[in-house]
Amino acid sequence: MFWNTGVTRTNSNKLLLILAIMLSAMLLPSMEIRSTLPRLRLDDVLLFGVFALNVLLWLIYRSPSEYNLGLSYHEDQSRAVRAVSNVFLLFLGSMVLSNLFAAIFLRTPFSVRDIMEGVTLAKYYLAATLALSLDLQEGEFSVLCKTFLVGLGIILVLSWSQFLNIANVNAWLTPFFAQSHLDNLVNANPPRVLGTFDNPNVMGIFAVLTLTLFVTMFYFRENERLKAVLLFVAVGLTIKLTFMTISRTALLATALVLTVLSLWALFKYRWKKDMLLKVGALFLLTLLIFFTSPREFTTRINEATDLGNSTSAQGHFLRAGNAFEYIKESPILGWGTAKKTMTTLVDDEYALVTRRYGVVGLALYFWLFLRPVKAALEKVRLFNFSASDQGIRETKTMLCIAFVAATAAVFVYNITAGIFYNLQLMTLFALFMGLIYRIEGENF
Repeated sequence: MFWNTGVTRTNSNKLLLILAIMLSAMLLPSMEIRSTLPRLRLDDVLLFGVFALNVLLWLIYRSPSEYNLGLSYHEDQSRAVRAVSNVFLLFLGSMVLSNLFAAIFLRTPFSVRDIMEGVTLAKYYLAATLALSLDLQEGEFSVLCKTFLVGLGIILVLSWSQFLNIANVNAWLTPFFAQSHLDNLVNANPPRVLGTFDNPNVMGIFAVLTLTLFVTMFYFRENERLKAVLLFVAVGLTIKLTFMTISRTALLATALVLTVLSLWALFKYRWKKDMLLKVGALFLLTLLIFFTSPREFTTRINEATDLGNSTSAQGHFLRAGNAFEYIKESPILGWGTAKKTMTTLVDDEYALVTRRYGVVGLALYFWLFLRPVKAALEKVRLFNFSASDQGIRETKTMLCIAFVAATAAVFVYNITAGIFYNLQLMTLFALFMGLIYRIEGENF
């Protein structure tokens, strides 16, 4: 496997690359090189650049055994690579088939922009395979966790600065991340934060994905009292961050995540007193944060319950409307990517994928997410929660539980937006996917 050769032969170098990509996806916006070219991200450069360098080194030093393109690796990694490759190749195949069908039978023109769809999928594949190539032990997990918390801390500080406009940050720093949503921040009442992302809704779902990790560790892991308190505080800060974005989709995803994980924990631990106290504490904390939010916040949330008069809901329906008309005309294989002739602004990723690749492509799109969920559930089922001193096995099981809840949140988010076409979110999620695939391949 290409991550086991060249500059990423060692586990430490793989970890450093993962950390750099993770921080880039969390903290940095895309950069414009030229107005006629797609915007570029640092994590794009890192992934494709190191991959190309590894291939180059293999071509130069392909005679020594250590530069065999990494094809000699452990069986657990081999199983993981086969699984993730099959899933990505199936989705890529549906893309190619739909574009061929559209070009031949529907006379839909194919452009250079459409090729970028394959490049995007290749990026996520590289991110997933990089993560699964990592031998995740306690030391590596500790570094990953601490680095993620540093990045999250920066996001929290910036988000509160945007909310309160500390040092007039919305005039000189916020535009660095998103010029188009400044009115939502500066002029809105109350302001909507977007942290280091380009949209408050993206910031909201990132906070929900982070919430799944904290809640999972709070419920399912044996924690000392101090660590339990710190996790409780982290959950509160993350929920508050979600509320500060005033993203109604993210709030719905928050409710789903808390419900799923709470019920899961209650049934797993047979409604024990300690778990009832934990679930009750998080429920009260969520209510406290909700009812202490500004009145304008609750007004915006209540607006979402009246779909007939909600301008936001009507806007989503209008942007998705044309997609449904096209789907009726070609439901099986879709119209191909068709970026040259059709809009890419469809506020429903399921509708956009179906319009492009038909129900066949939609099924394989779902499989892209559900295949690692299947693996995660199987590992959770096999884990003995009553045993003591589980170490890294317990940590990996926690990641599996969090991934299942995170995928549920993503499925909600895709109704009014979409993760696949957001390079920041999907890069982070692809790294998460890769860890789950590697955990699946391991025997424990």
